[in-house]
Amino acid sequence: MADKTGGEGLEIELKFELDEADARKVLRSPALRALQSGRPRARTLRATYFDTPDFQLFARKLALRVRREGGRHVQCLKASGPSDGGGAGGFSRREWEWTVPGPDLDAALLRADADIRKLMKGVDWRALGPVYGTDIQRHGRTLTLADGAVVACDWDRGVVTAGEAKEPLCELELELETGGVDALLEIGRLVAATVPARLSRRTKAGRGQALFLGGGAGWATAQKLALPKDALGEDVLRAALLEGLHQVMANEDCVLQRCHVEGVHQMRVALRRMRSLISTFRKLLPAGTSEALAVALRDAGAALGPARDWDVFVDETLVVLEEAFPGDPALAELRVRAQRSRDAAYEQARRMIRSQDHARLSMDVLCWAVEGGWRGAAPVTWRGVGLESPARDVARAILAKRHGGLLKAGKSPESLTAMQRHELRISVKKMRYASEFMSSLYVGKAVKRYVGALKALQEDLGRQNDWVTAERLIGELASASKGASAASLDRVRGMVEGWRAHAFQSCDADFLAAWERFRKASPYW
Repeated sequence: MADKTGGEGLEIELKFELDEADARKVLRSPALRALQSGRPRARTLRATYFDTPDFQLFARKLALRVRREGGRHVQCLKASGPSDGGGAGGFSRREWEWTVPGPDLDAALLRADADIRKLMKGVDWRALGPVYGTDIQRHGRTLTLADGAVVACDWDRGVVTAGEAKEPLCELELELETGGVDALLEIGRLVAATVPARLSRRTKAGRGQALFLGGGAGWATAQKLALPKDALGEDVLRAALLEGLHQVMANEDCVLQRCHVEGVHQMRVALRRMRSLISTFRKLLPAGTSEALAVALRDAGAALGPARDWDVFVDETLVVLEEAFPGDPALAELRVRAQRSRDAAYEQARRMIRSQDHARLSMDVLCWAVEGGWRGAAPVTWRGVGLESPARDVARAILAKRHGGLLKAGKSPESLTAMQRHELRISVKKMRYASEFMSSLYVGKAVKRYVGALKALQEDLGRQNDWVTAERLIGELASASKGASAASLDRVRGMVEGWRAHAFQSCDADFLAAWERFRKASPYW
């Protein structure tokens, strides 16, 4: 925690989004009450957040506020924590706090700190002004673990306001006061085991900014890993797993609010990347340390699969058919039925995200990554490397093996059957993910060429797979229909079969060209 008179500190916390009934349930649980020391405290916290009109602070991942806490005002600046998350997997932030005389911003306090001046370089200080606010009722208690570690447990409920717009808020925050990060993880596990509390990195400032802009929740792609030159194999595993977890959380609200089709796509990609990561390192993982996690990731991804399949079908595949056969009544009926199935698929996705299984999965991923859950009784070696070997040595062993297998699988690309192309697409996808996990260990144009060739190949094979998926989806609708509707859908399925054959012919040249480009791309390792 930062010194209230103006010092810098590192805030390490876990935040959960949950409903009020579940918040009360977890706070009243015997396991948590057994850790409570002292009496609960209740406070009213009213804060105003400051930024420039074009959100220069938010773009730098900075949050600046003045908050009334009882009879005083506290000015606070928060910034992203160290790249290793302070050992907390990216759930940490740097924090500066000052006691100020009133609710107005004192920019002089910011200018007086060299680190802050560096963080805010290029910001128009004169343009800083109030943008959004929060009105929170905080119910706090102190938890003391057996080893003496102390964790502040705060239940926040209230509203975020931006102009006339308001959004309710209900969060449970666990902040490490003293002790190791393992104490925070222990209580986080307890929360997720008690109620379906969703692990979140969404800040109050982030809520306010989204509310002010009024565009709903955004979506996020995977970010390139930042790995040091002396990274070990397990550093790649940890960093990639945490990036996958962060990508999942960054897209959950987009799926829940159904703001954009990319939300479910990117969340599903993140789950598949984490599962692929475990597969990539499988030969180096002790038996029994990763299997359950891989199954849970598979099940979560499967719950999102139908929503993604119907998104592609309705927004892409069906559009192509409607342009080719304008005004066809069978296609009009198909669109209505497909939209109903899409709605049902999104409801399934929402249930998964709000489920206790998903709450446990997020905590399991975080704990496995931070605590090194892959460490067994004895290290595992494969091809002369282990997780404690230099990351580049591990990359060479893994990527060379997969590259050779991929070239063998596509040795005669023009003669591959539909099933063989499907299997090749999956192998290409795994190779692309593995290459991206390792790519930050290398520099040069060879990395970009190799990964780019894999991406193009995956996209060509994916377009072909979309038509196969379309046939399956229409078949599902037809089998659930009767009479004239079934006959109409059977006719559409025939149209799709014919169009698929046409699409495969037109895509074949693109696929063969993409394969040749990949075959000629020099491995960057």
